[in-house]
Amino acid sequence: MMKHILLLLLLAISLSSMAQQKSISGTVKDLNGVLPGAAVVEKGVPTNGAITDADGRFKLTLKGKSNTVIIKLIGFTTQEISVTGLVTLDVILQPATQGIDEVVVVGFTQTRRITNTGAVSGITGAEIRNVPTANVQNTLMGKLPGFVSQQRSGQPGRDASDFFIRGVSSLNSEGNKPLIIVDDIEYSYDQLQQINVNEIESISILKDASTTAIYGIKGANGVLVVTTRRGKSGRPQVNVRAESGLQAPVKTPRLLDAYNTGLLVNEAYKNDGLTPLFTDADLELFRNGKDPYGHPNINWYETVFKKFAQQANTNVDISGGTEAVKYFISGGFLTQNGLVKDFSDPRNEVNTNYFFRRYNFRSNLDMRANKTLTLRLDLTARFGDINEPHAANVVSEVYNFEKIHPYSAPIMNPDGSYAFAADTKDKLPTINARLANGGYTRSKRTDFNALFGATQQLDFMTKGLSLTARVAYAGVEQYSRNLFRSADPPSYHYNPVDGSYTLDPRGNYRLQAYRVTGNTDLYSRNVNTQAFLSYDRTFGAHTFNSLILYNKQSYAFKSDVPANFRGLSFKAGYNYQQKYLIDFNGAYNGSDRFQAKKRNGFFPAVGVGWNISQESFFKERNLPFSLLKLRGSYGVVGSDVTSGNRYLYRQEYYYSGGYSFGENDSQQGSIYEGELGNMDVSWEKARKADVGIDMNLFKDKLSVTVDYFHDIRYDQLVRKGSIPGIIGIGFSPTNVARTSNKGFDGQINYRGNIHRVNFTTSLVFQHFKNKVLFKDEAQPAFPWLRETGRPIDQPFGYTFIGYYTPEDIQKIQANTHDKPATPLSEYPIQAGDLKYKDLNNDGIIDNNDRGPIGRPNLANTVLGMTLAANYKGFSVSVLFQGSFGYSFSVVGTGIETFQSQFQPIHQERWTPDNADNAQFPRLTSNPTTVNSAHTYMSDFWLIDARYVRLKTVDLGYQLPSRWLPQRLNNARLYLSAYNLLTWTNYDKYQQDPEVSSNSAGDAYINQRVVNLGVQIGFK
Repeated sequence: MMKHILLLLLLAISLSSMAQQKSISGTVKDLNGVLPGAAVVEKGVPTNGAITDADGRFKLTLKGKSNTVIIKLIGFTTQEISVTGLVTLDVILQPATQGIDEVVVVGFTQTRRITNTGAVSGITGAEIRNVPTANVQNTLMGKLPGFVSQQRSGQPGRDASDFFIRGVSSLNSEGNKPLIIVDDIEYSYDQLQQINVNEIESISILKDASTTAIYGIKGANGVLVVTTRRGKSGRPQVNVRAESGLQAPVKTPRLLDAYNTGLLVNEAYKNDGLTPLFTDADLELFRNGKDPYGHPNINWYETVFKKFAQQANTNVDISGGTEAVKYFISGGFLTQNGLVKDFSDPRNEVNTNYFFRRYNFRSNLDMRANKTLTLRLDLTARFGDINEPHAANVVSEVYNFEKIHPYSAPIMNPDGSYAFAADTKDKLPTINARLANGGYTRSKRTDFNALFGATQQLDFMTKGLSLTARVAYAGVEQYSRNLFRSADPPSYHYNPVDGSYTLDPRGNYRLQAYRVTGNTDLYSRNVNTQAFLSYDRTFGAHTFNSLILYNKQSYAFKSDVPANFRGLSFKAGYNYQQKYLIDFNGAYNGSDRFQAKKRNGFFPAVGVGWNISQESFFKERNLPFSLLKLRGSYGVVGSDVTSGNRYLYRQEYYYSGGYSFGENDSQQGSIYEGELGNMDVSWEKARKADVGIDMNLFKDKLSVTVDYFHDIRYDQLVRKGSIPGIIGIGFSPTNVARTSNKGFDGQINYRGNIHRVNFTTSLVFQHFKNKVLFKDEAQPAFPWLRETGRPIDQPFGYTFIGYYTPEDIQKIQANTHDKPATPLSEYPIQAGDLKYKDLNNDGIIDNNDRGPIGRPNLANTVLGMTLAANYKGFSVSVLFQGSFGYSFSVVGTGIETFQSQFQPIHQERWTPDNADNAQFPRLTSNPTTVNSAHTYMSDFWLIDARYVRLKTVDLGYQLPSRWLPQRLNNARLYLSAYNLLTWTNYDKYQQDPEVSSNSAGDAYINQRVVNLGVQIGFK
């Protein structure tokens, strides 16, 4: 009996042991494919784990009782998953940029978040890869603290955003552009927007002196650092991404029809004392449409533009290799079509629409020549075609009331001939006629980059020492081809009364043949040579790292003399037990823009940090912090970008037009003196101070980074306004101006899970405020005219205080002592005109009454909120981005009557019956009265704007591995969107909120995109 009992006990123990030691297998992926090298560890048994293989697969036998596995991989959020009742498992990790061991890319090297002392923001390429836009910079707004951008146009091929790091500090507009570094080589703005996002591994922005001083004379505006993807050891992995979508304008302008336009035109003529243009019978025919040729009613925007246009993007990449050779090879094709309808003759075969085509190829090879020598060869080629209608801004023409009215002409005459706008000054053929026959301008651009590098480990001298040398070449060629007709197509005015046709006044009876011309727009070569010695070693609790770099760059544009830059940079860092941190960075470099004695400068910076969470007294308190670090930095960096001659210290002379001499009117050429050279000219300088805090709490579920910064930009190169113009000659920019820029930025991330649902939230915030401290401007007549003490690019104009009332007009005509101030103008003021504040109380509205109004046209506050979640194979991610604290206005064809098409805002004009609710001044056909935004800019026209966008959306489903055929290891379907919804605080204008201020607002409207894609991975 006892034997049976013992046997049963042993059997029970054995079964229990077998139950506890169940096996679990699976695959670890991210949204872009499988993840080799991920650690899968049993919770509660840290010694029991497995590493995913080249296909992202693992197998683990559980030994404990938790029935839970923990999946870890640097760069991704850690996940804990219960495997109760599961035998196989598909794990999808989410990117993370706030872990304490997270790698941070800085100038020419890398560091970790726990030991970083500088102000750096970073993002992985995987986080922006599914955003359906052609340009890298368009994907970053609201995702990186310190990054602010404006997308001024949605035209295919020209829709890249302007961007800045921590706002602007320089009075030179070009001097605010950040330095762009791709794989440690300098790129231009144009080159950056050609990069395929699929090629990018990570992006960092360097914001303070501690991280930018290594670039010396080029670091004052911050640095955008891009690293591209490289191969990893393992079997070849092939990823194919194909997506297609539809573009549509973020805002579609609403224009009044011929009937309502006619009503307002008549009212304006009456206000001006003129005979109304249309009779009641005319207006009725516009309204009922019974005379479509004699009284046409055409919405030219709807006539010219489609509601949607297609875009598509396809990418293929192959990566893998051995310890001897690793490779990443990528190819891609992007196409964006324009919104213009096709009006051409099918036999014409001439595409006059907007479009953009881009082809990308990249090959990154890493080779190990021997145990201590590694070689690197990167080859990149990009080919782009941009097409647009020849010599035509189609959006501008649609808005332009002087060129076309809704009642000017039909789209086509009854006999199929083209019509022309007979009631306008230029009497041009209709837009569709010129689009059908006007031809195109096509720019063909080729970018080629090659980089060869070698790294020799010098451990035989001392461990941790290495020498790296690189040579990089970048060539850009751009040619334009113009196919056009030398004259407009024949067009006729049809008279429905007698059925007659009148030829347009240019008298073109026949269609001219096409002509072809070409031009070399851009031809440049850039050669960069680098050599640096780096040292990185740990001695017990002490860690040292250092770098000494020689950098030389030569840039040639067309046949110009090459521009040269060279210098030395250094970096030295030390930390004790990851607790006390200090970094010294600096550069001694210069540019040949300045004379030899003033060509080079020294740019030092220091960064310090105290990792409080590593202190024993802090650890003993058992607080929820895994990271609590205080850091600060201070240093000086420079900028050599300014307006004026390339060599500012030289006196320039130019050829000019001829003078007439003698009886035969013989023309003789002349030479005139340019701006006086400035022998003491030097670069702009910036003192940058930054204080920051980094925190990780609750097992890294919550992470916080906040920075406060204060920059002083001095020795700025501006033209001295205190020198009177009576001297009769210009002066080269002088180092006299000073500005300040201060603010804060940061990021708060939280990740967690509810059962199998993993979620992450991220809040990105930034605010900056700049001010002109000194500009050397001419002494103004009144203090409110001074730019010093104002924000950079502060708009100036008149202050709107209401509309002139009939009582005001009576006082003006009676010349009473209490009459309101009026402008000096040949046109008398009328009731309903805009009334401005008389700042100097002289009874006259003139330039002395212009003062600061509104804010500059760059948002000083930017917020971004990302919400993401995934459950099994399902994932969702949305980004809400908001911009606040900026102003814009629109002038001319964007808003002003008889310059722009009539819009709903014009129906809210001032009339005696609508005086209390008027949103627009009285109507007038005169473009130069006090009601003109172009002539009298005021805060009436200025909008203190703000907007919130649903910037990006990504919905996806990753198919389980067990559903996939043997050769596939990943498959994902996704729906993505860009600029999906926009909420604004204004309705006066119909332009996108990122429009350029004081413009006609006639840029190609920004696009919203809805995109459907599939990604497949092969093994």
